[in-house]
Amino acid sequence: MKICLTVPERFAAQAELPALLREPADLTLFPEGFLRSQEDLDLALRLTEERPGTVVAGYRDGDWEKALVIERGRVADEYTKCILTPQERDKGKRPGGRLHCLNSSLGRLAVPVCYELHFPEACRVMALESPVLLLNPIGTGMWHRRQYDQWRALARARAIENQVPVLGCCHFCGELPLAFAFDCHGEPLLEAEGERGAFGVEVELPESCPIDYFVDRRPELFGPLAR
Repeated sequence: MKICLTVPERFAAQAELPALLREPADLTLFPEGFLRSQEDLDLALRLTEERPGTVVAGYRDGDWEKALVIERGRVADEYTKCILTPQERDKGKRPGGRLHCLNSSLGRLAVPVCYELHFPEACRVMALESPVLLLNPIGTGMWHRRQYDQWRALARARAIENQVPVLGCCHFCGELPLAFAFDCHGEPLLEAEGERGAFGVEVELPESCPIDYFVDRRPELFGPLAR
């Protein structure tokens, strides 16, 4: 599967969309909050009417941060970010009420939005729906090297523990913009640091992985996680 990870300028969807959507791909991922208005969304829908492939893009919908699946000029499915940072709550953002995968023509997609990647429980709930990919649209760039290294480590861990390829990208802002891709074994497929643009990567969807963490789980022991 050919996937295009984008690192666009922030607040510039009107200029960035036409250029970045010229890149052919089975799936194109845009960061959290990339589409910030109905005007931005309308442009994305128009540009994808005749374009093959799936687009997953962050969308600022009032007080909610959403991830949209866009195919053939329509919104095929949407997910609302459920876990917010203290800063987001202070700004009046509102959380979604259910962790779930998105439906697409490629199969189910797990899309933990930005900060949600830091919560293994959230990603596991999505992984239980057997997604073909886990996508992490990120709002800003990383603000320092430690954050960059931690984010990359968390993405790799989510790939290994859920046995699913994990890919993510952010805006070209902050000190360290990034795009990354790991296969279901946590092996790196792509890392772009500090660069703006579109980054293509071929991802092989696994039929199976040698260690089946899902079979070996003991859900009856996990009750304290919900308290």
